[in-house]
Amino acid sequence: MARVIIYLVFAVPTIAFGGFIMLRTLGAFGTIATTPDGPAWLGAIMGFVFFAGGVAVIIKMFYGPEAMAESELPAEAPWPVRLFYNSLGIGIVAGLGALFAWVAFGPGERHFAGSGAFLGATVGRVMFGLVAALAGLMLVLMVVRWFKRQR
Repeated sequence: MARVIIYLVFAVPTIAFGGFIMLRTLGAFGTIATTPDGPAWLGAIMGFVFFAGGVAVIIKMFYGPEAMAESELPAEAPWPVRLFYNSLGIGIVAGLGALFAWVAFGPGERHFAGSGAFLGATVGRVMFGLVAALAGLMLVLMVVRWFKRQR
């Protein structure tokens, strides 16, 4: 029971935060300015990543609380729930891949900070591009694995 409360304490605010960011960038609380350096769609995708992560934790809590460390739902979970749960995971990876790809290949200047910032913006873009490629590969592997399990 204590574990469920801990998951709720983290999942519910994450869902609320992600939902707010999505709604805000989609114009639910008034329009926001979109620029080449920060398009609104990027905020909607990041809001979705948080929202989907929180929803996935809640689904896992209901259908697989005894195996929270495993990535899959138990076989007893209904097929539509399993489809939705797996779709959330695919959406999270796709959203993060889109973010990294935009940082790597999007228009405008990039300013990186931290210990590796002395290497310059080009190296920063290359690193984000590599992570975007890795996210794309992960996305393909997730979809292929999901289709293989459906047979």
